[in-house]
Amino acid sequence: MTNRGGNNLDYKEGFQKEAEGFTKYERLLKRLLTASNIELVTRGMLDKECGIDAIARIEKQHRFISLRFRKTNRDYNSFTLSRNIKDNSSEIKKWLTNKVRPDFYIQISETNKGTRVIEVNVDSFNLYIKKLIKDNTLESYYNQTLMAYEFSLKDFKQAEHGIRNILLSTDDMEAYLINKL
Repeated sequence: MTNRGGNNLDYKEGFQKEAEGFTKYERLLKRLLTASNIELVTRGMLDKECGIDAIARIEKQHRFISLRFRKTNRDYNSFTLSRNIKDNSSEIKKWLTNKVRPDFYIQISETNKGTRVIEVNVDSFNLYIKKLIKDNTLESYYNQTLMAYEFSLKDFKQAEHGIRNILLSTDDMEAYLINKL
């Protein structure tokens, strides 16, 4: 059974990589979200049906988190949302139609330039997606090879549509984790 299509891993290997990524970046995720705690909940109903991989405690509230971890030599400066909206398992479809959905989508990519961290506020980005659907332009973001929608960060200003983009060098990563950045 494959995990999304394109170059994606099968479910078993994908869950293993997700758990490894979470363990490696748990401190970064907590700092990024200002969370007092974060817990991985992959493989369960929340993950499979809603795309929720973790639950973070932020300011005495529980927030749902969708995670994606990547290792690539090249920094694509983009984030992807898997499957076409016509597919019931599409991330975009889940975001738009599920009552329970992630509050934040976080993609962490290890690249030759450093670690790129992209945080998307799902409710804010949903407004943008609805505009793309209304304007009949959503499909222009669909990458057939990846079998995912690919959104280039160069198309957005920092914080526009709820997107936060951080590129950390190895030194910056250590400083960030000890609250010096």
